[in-house]
Amino acid sequence: MTMRSHLRSHLRSYLGNRIGIGLVGLALVGGGGYVMSVRLDRPRDPVMDLASLTAGRPWAWPLAAGVALLLALAATRWLLSALGWRRCGSRTASGIAMLGVALRGVDGIAGIKVRIVGERRMRVSLSLRPEADLPEVVARLDHSAISRARGAVDLPDLPAVARLHVRRR
Repeated sequence: MTMRSHLRSHLRSYLGNRIGIGLVGLALVGGGGYVMSVRLDRPRDPVMDLASLTAGRPWAWPLAAGVALLLALAATRWLLSALGWRRCGSRTASGIAMLGVALRGVDGIAGIKVRIVGERRMRVSLSLRPEADLPEVVARLDHSAISRARGAVDLPDLPAVARLHVRRR
């Protein structure tokens, strides 16, 4: 996977979360507005009569249960990924400091995170502003920054994964 395609897929996941949250919010607001309007028009009538809705349709209850189960599974997966379910490892301040020293002078760096995942690998996450010089950041990461961060945590042969997130603003 190239750097550009990785950046595009990372940006798409944030956009997907925002679109998903917006659609769920619109559906909830629309459903609530409909229920309130029905309730105001006919205050003594029930808002929804499920017995008359499913009368003569034996397939309605299994279909509703299946749809509810799929929605619950999708919502659970979405929430777990948004909460950082896959994040593991521990942050290392010395790795962050050495990465900051190695990237000193590069404009547009908004945030640096370094995690050590069970002494098996190092995860480096950089948050960049749009005006950042991406080729310069990648060159510094390749030449000196990652090796300095590895040296700071006393694991010179540790495999490293670097993730770059370019902000929109």
